[in-house]
Amino acid sequence: MLKQIYKRLNFKNFLQIFLLFSPLAQAAKLAIVIDDVGYRVKGDLEILSLPKEVSVAIIPAAPYAEERATDAYAQKRDILIHLPMEPKSKKFIEVGVKIGDSEEKIRKLVESARSRVPYAIGLNNHMGSGATSDLATMQHLMNVLKENALFFLDSKTIGSSVAAKTAREFGVKTLERDIFLDDSDLLSDVQKQFALAIQYARKNGVAVVIGHPRKNTISVLKQNLAQLPKDIELIGVGALWRNEKVVPEKPFIMIFEQEPALTSVPPYESVPLLRGIPK
Repeated sequence: MLKQIYKRLNFKNFLQIFLLFSPLAQAAKLAIVIDDVGYRVKGDLEILSLPKEVSVAIIPAAPYAEERATDAYAQKRDILIHLPMEPKSKKFIEVGVKIGDSEEKIRKLVESARSRVPYAIGLNNHMGSGATSDLATMQHLMNVLKENALFFLDSKTIGSSVAAKTAREFGVKTLERDIFLDDSDLLSDVQKQFALAIQYARKNGVAVVIGHPRKNTISVLKQNLAQLPKDIELIGVGALWRNEKVVPEKPFIMIFEQEPALTSVPPYESVPLLRGIPK
């Protein structure tokens, strides 16, 4: 039976089948997280109109925090607590983690944040260049995250951050931001950053991207996610934490044209100059 199938298919057929399925095996993963959700109704709703694989990070103190978390959960969208943390500058931050905070103070802060952002599976930092660079503060935070079974995404607002390294040492599942979409609000700059994210994903297999609910960011995402290259797979950020694998709906069976080699079919024959042939 197999011999008949082999003969029916030529090399061209096989190549077509292989090329059809090869993008599935090689698809690079793109995870997008939108920070600062919960403040502006219009921007929030536009973010929630994007594919459900786009994750949202909600600041607990935001006026619509709980409502947005409920909306996102109903869409089966991944939700993060976007927890303010002290920067090195003297910028104002909402209630959040400050350098030198005790573990108990951080525990109460995280518990309060969870009540304001229900259904959250993880946490990332809002600002925090100072706090994420302070080892003792991050040790307290990671111990609390481990207790709460929350993942951690280091937004990498500063190169000296020790947050991700500390999280791993405490056994907290961890990711790090690769690309910021909108450090600049210019449309051309956001477009360049999205293209950079695609290149990064292709080169490294995965790109973790952070953006914000801003006009040009939303415009770029709407346009580009609707025509995402076939070799790029948009995923929820939680899929990376859980190490989920994408499996084709139907099993992929490769059928070759060539008949089995004589050396693999009994009676086995020894062929001169070939190694490893059964005798």
